[in-house]
Amino acid sequence: MTLTIGDLVGRGFFPQELPPPFNTSSLAKFLTPYEGKSLPFKTGKDNRTSKPEIYSLARTGTLRRELSILNPIHFSLLAKFIVNNWSHLYKEALGSRFTLTKPQLTSDGRAIAREHNLEMRTARRAELRSSDRFLLLADISRFYPSIYTHSIPWALHRKDVAKAKKSDNDLLGNKLDKLVRDCQDGQTLGIPIGPDTSLLIAEILLSKVDRQLAKKHLTGIRYIDDYELSFNTEEEAVRAQTFLEDELLKFELHLNPAKSRILPLPQQIEDKWVSELKDFALSPIVRNRVINFFDHAFELAREFPSEGVLRYAAGRIAKNRCLGEQYEFIEDLLIQCARVEAGSLPFVMKSILHHKEVSANQKKRRQDLLHRIILEHAPRRHSSEVAWSIWACIALDLGLPSKVMKPVLEMEDSVCALLLLHARSKRLATANAQLDSLQAMMTTDRLYDHGWLLAYEANVKNWLSSADSSDHVSADHNFGLLKKANVSFYDESKTILPDPADADSRSSLLKHLEVDYSAEESEDDDDEESE
Repeated sequence: MTLTIGDLVGRGFFPQELPPPFNTSSLAKFLTPYEGKSLPFKTGKDNRTSKPEIYSLARTGTLRRELSILNPIHFSLLAKFIVNNWSHLYKEALGSRFTLTKPQLTSDGRAIAREHNLEMRTARRAELRSSDRFLLLADISRFYPSIYTHSIPWALHRKDVAKAKKSDNDLLGNKLDKLVRDCQDGQTLGIPIGPDTSLLIAEILLSKVDRQLAKKHLTGIRYIDDYELSFNTEEEAVRAQTFLEDELLKFELHLNPAKSRILPLPQQIEDKWVSELKDFALSPIVRNRVINFFDHAFELAREFPSEGVLRYAAGRIAKNRCLGEQYEFIEDLLIQCARVEAGSLPFVMKSILHHKEVSANQKKRRQDLLHRIILEHAPRRHSSEVAWSIWACIALDLGLPSKVMKPVLEMEDSVCALLLLHARSKRLATANAQLDSLQAMMTTDRLYDHGWLLAYEANVKNWLSSADSSDHVSADHNFGLLKKANVSFYDESKTILPDPADADSRSSLLKHLEVDYSAEESEDDDDEESE
């Protein structure tokens, strides 16, 4: 299978955790004819860089992750480079016998996916621990945010070679380093969380570390940045931890002392709460069975407050299509999950959108839930909770009063602002004057700043005009090309629920919500921070 720029931009650009309307398919269509040619974009003699949009994602407990929505001009240039050099870069990412997350091209879903999922890690854990007595668990501290971009050429060419040629603009690693930095305003610390390109870069770096571990004849597995190595003696484990720390330090990476430890075997393969909820029989759906399931989930959530217990519970319910006459009762329990653990909101929304026709009282409870989430999380600039709640209000035709909109506008968040503008276009948002305050973002300079998504999309949708009535998008060479080609990053049809009888069209919309409800995080944990 060959990687194309259409695939990488269309299915590997925006973070998959955004609400359904946000997509890059029209940008991929625009770029496809340039598969064998240079892109038409210009960054100027001064090599203009751009700043990404930051989307604050809810994880478990009070933990969050900052996802990057990169500027489409600079990401397209990065994607084009990776496509042109895919064979070489892919080979460099395959040098580890420990990793379960080698980059793999796919024909559906993300463009570049991990070779194995978390279920495979569980199976390999059992195999790994069967012949030794001690286990080293090692986790890299804030992996993606702490990657030094200059270490990319170190990994591709060896550190001594790269340092000797640090001014060689034709060196493959130097080119990749610069393209990554151009996407984040020239910053050398960290790579963006969200696009598929970062999975490839991360595997290139750690495969070099893994090759050194292999020379020591170590036994173990790695899932993204989480190492599990097994040993016959505790002394062997201590020496291996020191060796791993030294090898990581060569790339200016560090182990997380809070998560790295040596344990005697045997150890649990799977957390207690995961096993208990996974094995809980939900079929057939009867009231007492549902009550017992949620009571147990709530009890486990209190026992394991830092884990995604309620997220997992809501995900199990979302997988069940036959909730029948018990649905409204079940939804009330799901609403409790969403109020307590914001990371469960997408799964709760998935269940709600499968059951649009409910009583007036249930509709009011839905509206109260969504408004409360917005009012609670907007002042804290929690993008995901606010964005999903506004999107749900649009999909369910629920109004957004002025008091709910005001704190959202103060977030300075393009994703949430665009959702509000869409709500206004459907006459669900009442505070027109408040939304007009967003005009200050409609400038050419903003197209390369944090607000690029709003500055571009609100213009092409005719949702906002520039304060001076000029067309700031057409005035810019790069974004003017996108506008002329009808490139859009927001699909309004992804908030219109099909007729319940139309299973195919309904399934198409809800497919976006088919996210993994696994008990364990689908990304590396160390890019997370407490609020």
